[in-house]
Amino acid sequence: MDLSHVARRDVFSAAWARGHGLDSDAIARAVGEGRAHPLVRGWYATRPPADDVDWNRLAARAAFYRFEGRAMVSHQSALIWASLPVMYADLRTVHLTRIAAGSSRRRPGVMLHRAVWGVPESDRVPLAVAIVQAGLAAEPLTALIAADAALHGRKVDRGDLDEAIDLLGRSRQIAPVRTMLEHADGRIESPGESIAGHRLRQLGWQVEPQFRVETDQGEKVADFRIVGTRVLVEVDGKAKYCGDEGPDAVFREKRREDAVRRKDWRFVRLVMAELDDLRLIEGRVREQLAADAA
Repeated sequence: MDLSHVARRDVFSAAWARGHGLDSDAIARAVGEGRAHPLVRGWYATRPPADDVDWNRLAARAAFYRFEGRAMVSHQSALIWASLPVMYADLRTVHLTRIAAGSSRRRPGVMLHRAVWGVPESDRVPLAVAIVQAGLAAEPLTALIAADAALHGRKVDRGDLDEAIDLLGRSRQIAPVRTMLEHADGRIESPGESIAGHRLRQLGWQVEPQFRVETDQGEKVADFRIVGTRVLVEVDGKAKYCGDEGPDAVFREKRREDAVRRKDWRFVRLVMAELDDLRLIEGRVREQLAADAA
């Protein structure tokens, strides 16, 4: 049986299925045949989730329907709905926030949070609120990565973030999230840049994003300059070197770097897999600082 007539936006509940004459045995058969895919208790998807992000997207939709207007999608689940990056976060738990008074409650796969007073009623909390909430539920860096992307995409502004921090100001652990979001910057163009900038600040260096260098090949832009030095930091994704940016991407990048080096700038190159290794990052930066001093 085709389950699409039972579902809304790819999800359905056992109760909805019963309303269409499908009992628990019919649902179990659909699961066994790969036509239904369990999400949270009593809810299913009509298609297999592509990954954990997609699972959370579908499960959040199911949980939202389950609470029938009594809760809004929030935290990292709301970030996923907004197509913002969710890193260092648990994606196998859906987060919702109550609209009215009530205690927090955890169920398998679902965390229901207390209401945030001053937040307008909708299907999801305001994006800036979700950013701060994600930093509280996961870790502060999760909030920074999402905030950089939201600012860059003009989905929020600085005032939105400040207001959200005020709304959640009584939350435990708000201090590190507030401190982290002081560095949110719309010039940051990728999660890798967000993480690299944070790591460099952890190591004691101030950084300037999207630093422009005049060269004999025109103006070139580096991801970061370490302030007070002639050292630039670049965060490279595999797309550049796997042909995803075109067959000439590596050649163009080589010409760009050569042009910048001719102006006596030095490069530190990092990839995503290296961004949690503070010792490695510090070693590469200090190596270039020493070479420049020599």
